[in-house]
Amino acid sequence: MRVSVLINSKAGSVNADLIEAKVRDSLFRCDLRFCRPTSLGEMDDFLHEELNQKTDYLIVCGGDGTINVVLQSMMKYKDTHVLPPLALVRSGTANDLAHAIGVSTRVDYAVRNIFEGVEKKIDVIEISSGEEKAYMLTNGGLGMPAKAAELANRFRGHLQALASTPSTRKAFQFIAEKSYHAVKKMGPAVYSMMSAEAIRTWNPEGWGLEVSIPGKRSFQTSSPIVLVNNQKTIGKGFFPAPFTSNSDGTVNLLLSETKTIPQHTMAALQIRRGTTEKSPIFKSFELKEFSLKSQNPERTLTFFGDGEILLKDVQEIKIRCIHHGLPVMVRP
Repeated sequence: MRVSVLINSKAGSVNADLIEAKVRDSLFRCDLRFCRPTSLGEMDDFLHEELNQKTDYLIVCGGDGTINVVLQSMMKYKDTHVLPPLALVRSGTANDLAHAIGVSTRVDYAVRNIFEGVEKKIDVIEISSGEEKAYMLTNGGLGMPAKAAELANRFRGHLQALASTPSTRKAFQFIAEKSYHAVKKMGPAVYSMMSAEAIRTWNPEGWGLEVSIPGKRSFQTSSPIVLVNNQKTIGKGFFPAPFTSNSDGTVNLLLSETKTIPQHTMAALQIRRGTTEKSPIFKSFELKEFSLKSQNPERTLTFFGDGEILLKDVQEIKIRCIHHGLPVMVRP
């Protein structure tokens, strides 16, 4: 049995050597092919080769961001290759997908899913604008949520750059490195912190969207919290779509009709508590596809998905659910 193993050495607090050793011990009878890519091109070449070799399983060691990067590459070959089932190892900052499908935190248990688990096909969400296309598996959105994701990624990137820049004074390098590792250990909590900052700094001027749903009338909204959900939770602590499934052929669209900082804060608390369905300030839809268009040419749209910025500075975004687009291994 051929098993391809992709390890993101930079994800979370990964010890790549330890993970590889545990994978080898747990799957010692398999024909294992490892890759620790140092670039997107190297990862894409590895995946393409493994798909051409008709690998039986692909193990991805990393967080949601790592899985998302792998997903972008795999979806390019979906029409010409049969995609192998994915087995996930939780080793990233955020592990929302692994948490949602019940992947163990233990590496040996997680990789043994290829023998002891069952294959489940989950939905893939396609996000496009013109010729640009991207994909996600968990949750995404625009407005305040996209700003929070952008702030979190920028903050981590700034700390990492300070820690690794030779010209930075050693004292600052030390502080930046320790801070960077502390932020990574915070895991999804960093998004909570940045959500508060996104609420504080949100500028409503010129913000407005036209929502178009096939077969229904379009409507306009100034919702600052726009979430696109393929599963119930974000970061294990927020529940924007408590009745949403990642395998039912629909994607959830959640809009908040809030105007002030106190209202935005209350909306965030209700998302955290999972009470959006009972709140009059939210509108929730389960859809196969829809589009979002900026009403202001000077206020472009940025979309995040799986914790990553997928589209930036566009006028219109189309969102479509690809039913059962990706096989994953889960415990029965």
